[in-house]
Amino acid sequence: MNTYHIYAGPGSPYSHKVRAYFRYKRIAHTWLVPMGGFDGEATLGSDNDADTPLSRAGKGVVPVIEYPDGSYKSDSTPVMLELDALHPERGIVPPSPAIAFIAQLIEDLADEYLPLPMFYFRWTDDADWCGRRQMTGWNGALNDARLTELANKFLSRQQGQLKAMPRDVMMDQYLAILDALERLFSERFFLFGDRPSLAEFGLYGQLTQYIADPTVSAVLRERAVRTFQWTHFIDDLSGVEPGGWLEPSACLTESVAGLISALAPMYFVMASRMLEATSGQDLTAAVNGPAYRAKCYLNLKQQLSDLTEGERKLLEPFLQQAGCWDALQFAAGEEDRVVAIVPG
Repeated sequence: MNTYHIYAGPGSPYSHKVRAYFRYKRIAHTWLVPMGGFDGEATLGSDNDADTPLSRAGKGVVPVIEYPDGSYKSDSTPVMLELDALHPERGIVPPSPAIAFIAQLIEDLADEYLPLPMFYFRWTDDADWCGRRQMTGWNGALNDARLTELANKFLSRQQGQLKAMPRDVMMDQYLAILDALERLFSERFFLFGDRPSLAEFGLYGQLTQYIADPTVSAVLRERAVRTFQWTHFIDDLSGVEPGGWLEPSACLTESVAGLISALAPMYFVMASRMLEATSGQDLTAAVNGPAYRAKCYLNLKQQLSDLTEGERKLLEPFLQQAGCWDALQFAAGEEDRVVAIVPG
């Protein structure tokens, strides 16, 4: 009666992120990729008449979490924060508001920017393999003709979302991220103490796909052995007994700043464009796409603004070093556009 159900997608980093969180928290759950829930087109759960958990949930995204009371919720980050309040044991929010903000920042950089290099190579270099992989994952046993049909539909859908980007530029960005992760994991496996925070689960979710897709996986295995093994480590932390949190000043290391520096530039370029593109738009109902990225960016600015003067003074030189301080300040009129991010 107290079991949660995670309805997931085979290539969804956010699904793996949520499952790792449930495992760490030791919250009773099941994991299911609903077969027949997606045929490569349109919206998840609405492509056919099959009665699946995704069609019943009506969310159109994965993961979807069915709560013990029968309600369905999506959007991994607010779901995890809500569950942390409902199940406070083994919490993932650092007690220092300043460090909790840094954890949230890294998690959002991972959620909103880190998919892009993976997505680029997934639907260029590895398109045929990844299309077949995901359609097999969604639909089970398929003969060659049917698999090709579904994979081609899915490829057309996904490749239509690609933005023009020189391959060498995208690869350089990916290598910089890997190098930053390797430096970090040469010092510690948990960023802010002897236990994971929201940041680790955000990074982990994306990296589950980087160690799976052919091109990015081959590069990662050759260049970033610590990152490869770290991803396997975070997958199931149910047996790890959480220790303490570091003092705030001890969390603000050069390697953590280096990771943020590797992720932040393109995130802020993208997020600023999303803010401009959605100017005048109500962001309340956004759950993905440009409006959701704008919503997340504004929430980060609000969280930093809400810190005390002392906490902001602690973070300012660190965020200046990471190249983020100015980009996280409100521009005129932006405060009026902030809306809360809650489980949908």
